[in-house]
Amino acid sequence: MPEPRFPGYDVLGQVRHWDRETVAAVLSRTGPQPPLRFFTPAEEATARALLDQLLDHPQPPLLAMIDARLAERQTDGWHFADLPEDDEAWRRSLRALDEDADGCFADLTEVQQRAVLGRVQELAGERWHGLPAQHVWSLWTRYACTAYYSTPTAWNEIGFGGPAHPRGYLRLGAGLREPWEVADAHSRPPRPPDHEPPRPVPPATDPGRHSRLRAAAATVRANAAAEGEVRRRNASAWLLPSDGRGFDHSLVRNMRRHRDADEVDLLIVGCGAGGATLAQRMARRGWSVVVLEAGPFWDPLADWVSDEAASHQLYWTEPRVIDGTDPVPLGSNNSGRGVGGSMVHFAGYTPRFHPSDFHTHMVDGVGADWPIDYADLRESYRRLEHELPVAGRYWPWGEPHPYPHAPHPVGGNGEVFLRGAAALGIQARVGPVAITNGRFGRRPHCVYRGFCLQGCKVNAKASPLITHVPDALAHGAEIRADCMAAAVELDHDGLARGVRYFHHGREHLQRARTVAVAGYAIETPRLLLNSACPRFPDGLCNDHDLVGRYVMVQGAPQTSGRFEEEIRAYKAPPPEVTTEQYYETDPRKPYRRGFSIQNISPLPITWAEHVVAQGHWGADLRAYLSDYVHWATLGAIAELLPRRDNRVTLAEETDRRGLPVARFTFSQCENDRMLIRAAREVMESILRAAGADEVITIDRYAHLVGGCRMAADHLGGVVDHRLRTFAVPNLLITDGSVLPTQGSANPALTIMALVDRAAGLLAAGQRSGLRAPA
Repeated sequence: MPEPRFPGYDVLGQVRHWDRETVAAVLSRTGPQPPLRFFTPAEEATARALLDQLLDHPQPPLLAMIDARLAERQTDGWHFADLPEDDEAWRRSLRALDEDADGCFADLTEVQQRAVLGRVQELAGERWHGLPAQHVWSLWTRYACTAYYSTPTAWNEIGFGGPAHPRGYLRLGAGLREPWEVADAHSRPPRPPDHEPPRPVPPATDPGRHSRLRAAAATVRANAAAEGEVRRRNASAWLLPSDGRGFDHSLVRNMRRHRDADEVDLLIVGCGAGGATLAQRMARRGWSVVVLEAGPFWDPLADWVSDEAASHQLYWTEPRVIDGTDPVPLGSNNSGRGVGGSMVHFAGYTPRFHPSDFHTHMVDGVGADWPIDYADLRESYRRLEHELPVAGRYWPWGEPHPYPHAPHPVGGNGEVFLRGAAALGIQARVGPVAITNGRFGRRPHCVYRGFCLQGCKVNAKASPLITHVPDALAHGAEIRADCMAAAVELDHDGLARGVRYFHHGREHLQRARTVAVAGYAIETPRLLLNSACPRFPDGLCNDHDLVGRYVMVQGAPQTSGRFEEEIRAYKAPPPEVTTEQYYETDPRKPYRRGFSIQNISPLPITWAEHVVAQGHWGADLRAYLSDYVHWATLGAIAELLPRRDNRVTLAEETDRRGLPVARFTFSQCENDRMLIRAAREVMESILRAAGADEVITIDRYAHLVGGCRMAADHLGGVVDHRLRTFAVPNLLITDGSVLPTQGSANPALTIMALVDRAAGLLAAGQRSGLRAPA
């Protein structure tokens, strides 16, 4: 056994400083585990031997943790079309290991076991006992790494500072440690440094406008904008508990409640970025509003934890099937569940789209043109940046603009990015993140605990749960949690009359004059397809076979560099520094459109996925992971193009309510692949220029949009510029599924801006064909 890298370090020595919910989650993995409920005795022996090889004889009881997940069906929900659901895939793959061993896999010598597993790994895209070997390997390593790197034993091994709520982290820069953290006593790179120099980077496609005088003047004006202006149109930040923590439960207790038979003015399906914004805007204007949300009504203090594994509940884990030549895993980085939607666990990064994003076909000959311009969203962007609020330096790219809050201090990861970018002449800026920098209403300052992707217990990071829901409730909106929409119902006149939904196993029908669907890019098309009726036999609003088509994800490769100094990237918000210098099309390149780059801060489980993707397992994997504090990571957001055959359809399998589940098919085009490679090369150069002695990259995706695109007419899309469906005049779609293209920016702010604009039009009386509110 090698000497410990962090001698004497015990992350549990800080347990008295953690919140009780996080303590309970972490300590549940350290004590005696319950008897196995899923694995049979024969499967248990094979599974134990498998885990011993994958993670070099780990000490914690990983099998019991995996068994509990499978027994309680706490899976990721999605599965590859060529692989059974996780529970069945585990049983079949363990049986296959025994078949390869001509008996029991556990009875083989360790050398023989490693040889069997090595053959499975080497099969890559081939079949193994009728199963796709690559996907089986992913299944095993995903469960194994999630179990091991969620334990204090592993955190001590890699020097991870652990949960830091409510205290937070104070020493953020490279080479800095908190008083309880221990220095790496045996710093050694996983393999000898390669000392490869950075490659030259391409010229900027958007150099930005960097007038210091303009930036200073605009920033002063933005920062001077009174909070009273925000409070007059959205008082959510002042409706939280007096200490700014958690959620004011009296708002829910005193919430206006409607009967199903009541015909409300507006019924919204989904309470995320789009649904919550619409509810707040229309309740403020006196409309009676009901929101159906499939997930729970979260309490940030009681329900969320500073822990990767225990935050699984935040993600949409209902069954889904994925396929295509480049299938997209669903869950933690692109699907949310509960009041607040996926913004509950988004990183907080909130850039605007660029003016060119609205006319990519006209300008670059690819994608689609929107039926609106950037100017149509300018004021909505500004309003929402103040409501969230957004912190960052003056933004020189796209249409330059300031932010209402000053940028946050930068951690070690951001310092690396700035250092490497400066060495290459790349312009980079701190921000923009929807995280308070100072007190805002009753919301406190960020404490830099680093668990933004697991829900912000501090209430510093924006999510609709705290930025729009409180004001919506205070103005009469009703939010019904744990209500799964089944179908939109039409009346005899062809207008929507309400939504059928399930609540605690019983089916209901809520009546409404106007219906808005805000279930996002997978569940919104699924709901419309499941709403087939005699008038729309192929799915609601699907006369022209456009529902579910043109679903997009952004290419999001992440590149990590190893440094001799300790980076400790887990501190501070995951995105801190950005460049949009390569956002626009470079006419000299063979591909169209561009990418942005930001720093990313993977926590231990996510970092393990990076290392596994390089082919490491066993002792080699553990050695790589013990080097965790020395790595900095950058992530790209590459604009992959909308393609008709990238779509959501209905699968043959059904969920627990008997509803057909979504099948998401995705394949890249050559333009997508070239763009991702270009982004990867620039990130590698930045890290090399900053002093990295090794770089590794993992290919991944982020941010689902599209599926019910906006267009100028019914032949090009499902909704018009007001987000009203062409086919059913009183049915709106108010989520990211309406985006015709996706830019190289995270979509949350643009989704909210589109809905803010649509709400204004709706309230102004532009409701031709709609049933007017009572």
